[in-house]
Amino acid sequence: MSTPSGNRSARRTASLILIAFGLLIPALSLIPLGSIWLWQNGYLLYWTGFALAAVLAVYLAQRRLLPKAPEIAEETPATAAAEEAATRPDPGWSPLEEQAWMDVQALASRTDPARITTTGGLLKLGQDAIETVAKRLHPGRSDPLWQFTTPEALAIIERVSRKLRVFMLESIPFGDRLTIAQVRALYRRRGLLETAERVYDVWRVIRLANPATAAVQEAREQLSKAMMQWGRDAVTRRLMEIYVAEIGRAAIDLYGGRLRVTSAALAAHVSDETAADQAAMSQIRAEPLRILVAGQTGVGKSSLVNALATEVKAATDTLPATSAFTAYVLEREGFPAAFLIDSPGIGTDPKMLDELMERAADCDLVLWVVAAHRADREIDRKALETLRLHFAARLNRRRPPLILVTTHIDRLRPFGEWNPPYALLSDDREKARNIRDAVSAASADLGFAADETVPVSLLDPGAPYNVEQLWQRIADALPEAMRAQLLRCLHDLKDKWTWKSVWSQASGAGRAIAGSFKKEPARSGRPS
Repeated sequence: MSTPSGNRSARRTASLILIAFGLLIPALSLIPLGSIWLWQNGYLLYWTGFALAAVLAVYLAQRRLLPKAPEIAEETPATAAAEEAATRPDPGWSPLEEQAWMDVQALASRTDPARITTTGGLLKLGQDAIETVAKRLHPGRSDPLWQFTTPEALAIIERVSRKLRVFMLESIPFGDRLTIAQVRALYRRRGLLETAERVYDVWRVIRLANPATAAVQEAREQLSKAMMQWGRDAVTRRLMEIYVAEIGRAAIDLYGGRLRVTSAALAAHVSDETAADQAAMSQIRAEPLRILVAGQTGVGKSSLVNALATEVKAATDTLPATSAFTAYVLEREGFPAAFLIDSPGIGTDPKMLDELMERAADCDLVLWVVAAHRADREIDRKALETLRLHFAARLNRRRPPLILVTTHIDRLRPFGEWNPPYALLSDDREKARNIRDAVSAASADLGFAADETVPVSLLDPGAPYNVEQLWQRIADALPEAMRAQLLRCLHDLKDKWTWKSVWSQASGAGRAIAGSFKKEPARSGRPS
């Protein structure tokens, strides 16, 4: 039954259509009437020549201005930013997912825009993008296209449907008014366009009765068609790239297992390692950053932990060295929740190195500590090489950012001099020069860039030197560390299988079955 508001809306729409026709028909009638007047007064040839010249001028102006597309993009930063974001990789992706994204970009660049002129071509292009991602993320499977769960499939349908709804409401004229019946009617009448084109072709033959006018009009139309085709190809290419990129992005999330984990579960997730550390400290909070402090014995790891974790101290006064991996709460204003993991000194024992790799895989940032006055770095070099190879072989994870901390710079020559601060870039004192040389040598030996190395002195526990610069370097590495943390949590959650979750799912199924019996209506009478 129609409502009064619906009737008012229908009447308003009908009146707008009638007004539009009332204004449009008189305007359209000027085209044939004006052409007749021009022909009767002998001006038709001049007018067509002027029209041809105008179209040619616009065509040449467009050819000249089209290469300046970046300037146009600067005038519309919001649109340019939106298009750039659509084709930019997600900073939280793993190296393997970034490789899949490069495959998607390559597919878009080598695809002919003519492929998407039909619905079949559009669907085939989308299928190619999905297959490209599936094969990259599941290379060892014979059926990579089906490596997702039913909840993941429902999640991707929900996501795409939500985006399509916004597109229909914001980018399709009358998208909020068109009914499915109207769309079907338009589709059934699509043959009218072909009929109109055939009628126009007949008109082109008839107008050859006036060859001069017909030639000028034909040339003008061909120029207009070429100009429109040129612009249409550029727009089609851009739309195709965005289309492929959006499908590829959704496929990466699907086959990468990101849709297997809900946002609520990720926000509340606490790893087993952190839970064990928190249980010892009687604290419960969401997953913090985990920062590993590693290096040989006697280089000042525990002293560095003391300098950073001011609220909770490591037991350097009672123990000569850390004998086990020990977690400490790192609290600093403006800094996210974090644990500092102090580690035993590494040596030549392979088991010790294996344990260090396991701990590093559970951390998001690594502070590697070496003594500036010691040259025995072969153990550090082998351990760092093992760490880099460990993560290079795991493309579904990001390697935690590495920061090299050179301690004991106060023990460099001249031994009796220690008068900080030192401007290491410009100070000409011998101590400053030796600190620069020691930092440069340690960075070169262990494969660190100059901006990844920070010299510190922990001689005075109450006023450690250059620790603020280390804090700044840690802050600079935070975005990469948080990306590593995200992938660590996703990897931990999506493969987590416990009897508790199975029992919860079984209980839910039982409640659903019991509810269906309760809703079943009572039967009356005897069966016939």
